[in-house]
Amino acid sequence: MSEQDHDRVERELSLLIRQARTLMVTSASKVHTGLELSAYATLRLLDTEGPLRASTIGERFALDKSTVSRQLSRLIDWGLVERTPDPSDGRAHLVAITPTGHERLMGVSQERKQEVRRMLERWDEKDVAEFGRLLEQFNRTTS
Repeated sequence: MSEQDHDRVERELSLLIRQARTLMVTSASKVHTGLELSAYATLRLLDTEGPLRASTIGERFALDKSTVSRQLSRLIDWGLVERTPDPSDGRAHLVAITPTGHERLMGVSQERKQEVRRMLERWDEKDVAEFGRLLEQFNRTTS
């Protein structure tokens, strides 16, 4: 691959990341006004993976304990997550998304999916499929 091709990939990837971040910030604010992007990511993580310890959340997102604690406190106050005792260790707690949190997240998720569909509506179906395949390949390479 040429230097020019590498530069193009890097440039377009940077633009994609900025656009994705904007979309995520908008989604977060629709779940709850004032919801920070990393707290939104935490909510999505809890929705997909189920109850987790706060320390696990911190490790996943490379956040310090105080940041995770502050975010979880807000999410609890807003009724989006709840803290329960960890059945495997009575001294620890698990954090889980509440039905309200799940409902709000699903509403925003549907809007986000519609927005992506709108962005791709003029694309050829084969191009959309290829784009998805290439993004998947790229993400597997980077994880």
